[in-house]
Amino acid sequence: MKTKRTIFEITAGDRPYTVNATSYLNGSEQLRFRVSVNNSPVFIFGWNEQLDRYAIMKDDRDPAISPSVEMQIAHMLEAISSQMKVAA
Repeated sequence: MKTKRTIFEITAGDRPYTVNATSYLNGSEQLRFRVSVNNSPVFIFGWNEQLDRYAIMKDDRDPAISPSVEMQIAHMLEAISSQMKVAA
C-alpha cells in the first residue's frame, strides 16, 4: 500500500484547525495515520476496538489535542480509510 497524504480543515469551539494526515501500514499490516494539527508534533492514530473508531495511540506524552478535535479527526480518518478501501 502506498502512503497517502491528506490535508483537511476542521473547526472546534469556533477555532479552525489544519490537519495533515499521512496513512501507512504498521508491521501488522494495520492502517495507521501520522497526524499533525496546526503543525504540531506528530500523533499516531489507529483503530481502537474499544472505542470503535480511530483514536490517538497512547504513548509517553500527554496528547495536546482536545477530545472534540480528536473525535472530528477520527471521523475524517474513517472517511479517508473507507475511500482507500473502495479504491483498492
